[in-house]
Amino acid sequence: MSYKTETAKASATLLNRSFVEKVSGHEKVAMEENGTAFIRSKLREAAFSRNILTPVVLGDNDFDRHTDTDMPRKIVEIEPDSTATYVNFKGTGPRRWFSGPRYEIRFGKIVSERFMKSKFELMTYQNDIRRILTDNSVKDMADQEDARFYHTCNSIVDQFPAQSLTPVGGLNAANFIMGMKNLLSRKIPVGKVLMCEEMYLNALALPATSVGDQVASKHYNDGLSDEKTLWGVPVVTTIKNDILPANEIWFFGPENFLGNFFLIQDATLYIEQRADQIEFWSYEALGLGIGNCASMVRVRL
Repeated sequence: MSYKTETAKASATLLNRSFVEKVSGHEKVAMEENGTAFIRSKLREAAFSRNILTPVVLGDNDFDRHTDTDMPRKIVEIEPDSTATYVNFKGTGPRRWFSGPRYEIRFGKIVSERFMKSKFELMTYQNDIRRILTDNSVKDMADQEDARFYHTCNSIVDQFPAQSLTPVGGLNAANFIMGMKNLLSRKIPVGKVLMCEEMYLNALALPATSVGDQVASKHYNDGLSDEKTLWGVPVVTTIKNDILPANEIWFFGPENFLGNFFLIQDATLYIEQRADQIEFWSYEALGLGIGNCASMVRVRL
């Protein structure tokens, strides 16, 4: 008796037979149907932390070893400070032995749930359920990235009360300028601002006397969908008010004043089959660090 042999690669294409049949020669139609025929439970979003710090993928030779552990780490150098002095024509500047400060970034792994299903049961789905679950899982992993990023920033600012402001009033020019001035007082330029989408929508209520008649008219007609700046500063917005409180605005310096976001491996889908049982999940390995604690300001309104 002969048996049909299946490989993991072949079975992956059979996860949703009805979807695969639609894709053959009609990929666009299948994608449109996939986007409309499935009822979503909630809105998900990519990581906002990746808009503050750009992820950089590291190679095998980019890691620094440690004598006590095999855990990967990356040591990043920080710009050493320097001074100058005025002297006469016969004078010289002071001499000093300098040392270059560094900070260490350690790495960890984020994993999604493991989804299991019989390939025969998967054939009953009209949508590509594997793709939907995978896309959602990657965004669930992005939530973990953002939660770690916010926790790190919050714990830093809690140690430096001068970098946490609680002005009276909501989103207005005076409070926004206060946050920028606080950052500039430490000689750090303003790179980006982070806030919840619902806080950003308060910009619609800014009076014409503050933003000008033309801008106020544009907001009335078009809203804020094509804008991501306030008073000339790039704004990163998020719907994740369960991670970032809706009453907070964060001011960050440019990336080279702030920190690093490193990836050993970006989000990856792994599919495994044993007979008719399909199991799949996503994982990633990353490290994030803040090298300059003075490069952020928290404003709580």
